[in-house]
Amino acid sequence: MSDSLELGGFVAPEPAALAPLFPGYEIQGLIATGGMGAVYCAVQKSLDRTVALKILPMELSSDAAFCAGFEAEAKAMARLNHPNLIGVYDFGEVAGMLYIIMEFVPGQSIYHSAYGLAIDQQEVARLVTGICHGLAHAHENGIIHRDIKPSNILLDLNAQPKIGDFGLARPIERKVEEGEEIFGTPHYTAPEVVNNPHSVDYRADIFSVGVLLHELLTGKLPASDPRPASTIIHCDSRFDTIVRRATQPLPAARYSSAQEIAHDLQVIAASLVSKTPRTAAAAAPRHVQPLRSHPVARARKSSGTPMVLFLLATVAAIAGYAIYAMSQPAKTGPAQVGTPAAVPDISKNKGASSEVEPDPEPEADLTPKPNPDDLSSADVTPPPAADEMPEPPAVVEPKSDVAGFFARARKIMQDRTKPTVTVYRSDLRANLSGFERSLKRQTRKMKSGGVEMDKVVEKTIAGWMSEGGRIPEDLAASLSGIPEVRGIYDDAVQKQTGLDDTFQQELSKQSATYILGLEKHIERLKPENDIGAVDLIEKEIEQTRQTKDYFSGLMLGAP
Repeated sequence: MSDSLELGGFVAPEPAALAPLFPGYEIQGLIATGGMGAVYCAVQKSLDRTVALKILPMELSSDAAFCAGFEAEAKAMARLNHPNLIGVYDFGEVAGMLYIIMEFVPGQSIYHSAYGLAIDQQEVARLVTGICHGLAHAHENGIIHRDIKPSNILLDLNAQPKIGDFGLARPIERKVEEGEEIFGTPHYTAPEVVNNPHSVDYRADIFSVGVLLHELLTGKLPASDPRPASTIIHCDSRFDTIVRRATQPLPAARYSSAQEIAHDLQVIAASLVSKTPRTAAAAAPRHVQPLRSHPVARARKSSGTPMVLFLLATVAAIAGYAIYAMSQPAKTGPAQVGTPAAVPDISKNKGASSEVEPDPEPEADLTPKPNPDDLSSADVTPPPAADEMPEPPAVVEPKSDVAGFFARARKIMQDRTKPTVTVYRSDLRANLSGFERSLKRQTRKMKSGGVEMDKVVEKTIAGWMSEGGRIPEDLAASLSGIPEVRGIYDDAVQKQTGLDDTFQQELSKQSATYILGLEKHIERLKPENDIGAVDLIEKEIEQTRQTKDYFSGLMLGAP
């Protein structure tokens, strides 16, 4: 909780402004802030206890459904009491802001301590065992976390893991709220969270633990390197069995409880200690070299060691002298061995010797000159020099898989809007079919050429039907010979416009849900300091809000 990331959408109040609202606490400073709230370090005066105070934006307190869910989650979390879970002490509302008071953990997250690093296998077993104990306690009390990942696991000053950020946690019996179904971090999230979010249970957390275990062992996500962990870093192969079982696509095939994973990890840890007795591993994660699959042969002692040292010293002296000589500026005169010969400056010796050749004639300048009478050539501005070119803006690459998140979020929203899209497409085709019938009624009234025109109508309508059932903005020239075709066309286009407006209105609520999910995902990226991902998601939000047809295009399957 010691790292912060300033994000847009919410301005954190100054500690001095909050002090009158929380008279029982001494607010010492801001820890972190984001679009969905701010966290402060405070001291509870009555108990002289350091706590973390989180406040939420005022907009959320005006949402009755959100307030009810917030209260239910806070009460459920307050019932949890476990050394591997961050405790919840109090919650409420003050000055239109929801707040929650939690245990303060002064350490960093596993993400900040070991991102991209492989951790000693005994240390991994210890950390993940503690995480599983905490999850088991939460599951026994009916709480699903739903977003287990390194940035949500804090390490206290004794390097004990504590599960935090229960922002996505919810009681098992509570239904999924608006925007929640696109939660979850890509690659850590169980398949059912995406495919059937209303059926998610505690086994989704078990899937995430399996991913986390593989990542801590190897420094890589299974999605990046699906090989077994023992193949990548030569750890105990029993870890592979745990990862494989925990990350089964079907929930029923996974471990039946987090406690069961903890038991298997403890068995591995005990055997590792008995095989390699040594002092306890360092508590903090560290970078370790992969264990070798074969023992390394030791070199035998030799009586020729002094001679070897002498030769090495001689080679080092020669190399040092060569480096020194090459670093000196070149001098005129006789060329030195091992250095490039100096090039004499003959410009100072003209006429001093008959052996010196005269300067060559300058080559003709063949560069085209601008014609004063030709304005097009006279106005050409030469390109700026390379050192005058402006520096392109720096692009911060995202750390997380933003493309994967967008694909998953859009798929979920497409599933939600599928009934609306189906009705809309059906109405468009019905309107086009009615337009065709009206045209054919007119072709039958034609005294000549009616049969041929009938075929033209069928061919034209079939083409439009294959392209989505929409009537083009311009009347096809091939239909202009039909009597009263302009009036029939205008009526059909007007009806189509009404269908478009209705469709956009139906999608407006879903569009708001999509934006809400994106905003909440930005909040969840805060501990990871993923500026590149935040920028991409903010651009997606802006385009969804400002471009009328953007969201509808996504829902209709447009690229």
